[in-house]
Amino acid sequence: MNIIYFHIYVVVTFLIAAYLTLKSDSSNKYITFILAYWILAGSVLNTEYFIIDIQSLPFDFQPDRIIFILFSIYLFFTYASGHNNERVNTENLKFEKYLYLYIFLSIIVSVIHTIGVLSLKDVILNTTKILTFLVIYLVLKGTADREMLKVAGKALLIVCTISSLIGIYQFLIDPFFFRTGSERIAFAGYLRSNGVFSSELIQSYFLIPGIVVVLFAIHNNLSKYSLIALFSLGIIFTFHRMSWIITILTLTLYFIKVKRKNVWQIIAVGVYLVVALTYFSSTFSLNLTNISRSAPVQERFLQKTMSGRISYYTMVLKKIPQSWLIGFGSRKSKAYYYGMLEVEPSYASGEKGGIHNGYLAIAFYQGIPVVILYTFFIILALYNFWTLAKFKHIFYFIISLEVLKYILLNITNGLPLNSDLGLLLAIFLGTGAAVYQENIDMNSVIINE
Repeated sequence: MNIIYFHIYVVVTFLIAAYLTLKSDSSNKYITFILAYWILAGSVLNTEYFIIDIQSLPFDFQPDRIIFILFSIYLFFTYASGHNNERVNTENLKFEKYLYLYIFLSIIVSVIHTIGVLSLKDVILNTTKILTFLVIYLVLKGTADREMLKVAGKALLIVCTISSLIGIYQFLIDPFFFRTGSERIAFAGYLRSNGVFSSELIQSYFLIPGIVVVLFAIHNNLSKYSLIALFSLGIIFTFHRMSWIITILTLTLYFIKVKRKNVWQIIAVGVYLVVALTYFSSTFSLNLTNISRSAPVQERFLQKTMSGRISYYTMVLKKIPQSWLIGFGSRKSKAYYYGMLEVEPSYASGEKGGIHNGYLAIAFYQGIPVVILYTFFIILALYNFWTLAKFKHIFYFIISLEVLKYILLNITNGLPLNSDLGLLLAIFLGTGAAVYQENIDMNSVIINE
């Protein structure tokens, strides 16, 4: 039955993306539609039911690869026609050069590790994965306008609304409804909610920027607080601890930075969350005593669950000096296999587990120079947009929070730039750079008090 729902979803979201695009006054509807449709349906299109495999071609067509091809074609013709500098009214943001250096060195290291092991086709495909981030960033930097941002924001709020409702339904009624990916335990037989995404953490990390957009772009208080409540429940039912922490931090920074005089709203949100949790606990007769004694809760909440990850970190830190310049390549390396074999034998094959830290993962797989460039890139991106939010326009605070989210989530998860959340970051950075360089007036979009 889910297959039918998936097909209905991709058709409906296609029509929504087309409607939003045609209704807008964006100067580039081609890019606007692709952007909106990826936000709305990229997660579902990336399942086995929609990946296009043509036998005569050496690769299949996944959503991210299709975007890479389409956006690369656009960039080629843009540069070939000599219009690439038309929009540049200000200097480039400081983080850009570190982004370019990181991607360049990352590709060099990847080729070194794979050129004698994988086929030329696989080497090219691995290279295009990381280039997808750069291509999205450059295209949006060169084309994004206020209308495109409005369409992207509406698409994000629509997918967050749908995914929150589906996530709540998954947790309370049918855990397998519209489930496209992981089936991880929350507690006592309950599965964590994925919504329309492949895992609970991607669900949370899409809903968090959804909350941020609501805070800055929705003027009607009823709509604003209803959506925040809905998205918050969606995040709660993922039972992903780091996303809970980032959500709280995001809301705290918002009130400190933007709503200093409205402390009562923090209290209101806190009261709402307590009431909501109490209501659902009593309504569905959750036996808290039994739940607290259940194995999943004991494992995830009441024991020192970081001890396992610290073992991974310790192993990685011991191994890195052995190949600090270019790393060990991938999970298929002997260093990873024997290192994990010592920590947790079931993880040695690379099918489960992982380093669970994006920075250590890059250092382990690609070397110290690459992780230094990567760190400079994301730290400077946060600094650039935080400074712009302080001295230029509050719009840049939205970009800052997305960068901060990505920095923090990689402390306990390894989500590279070619992941769904990495590409979401590319969208935020690209649109933020466009607003900065074109000096786009965002006052009609953003609530700037």
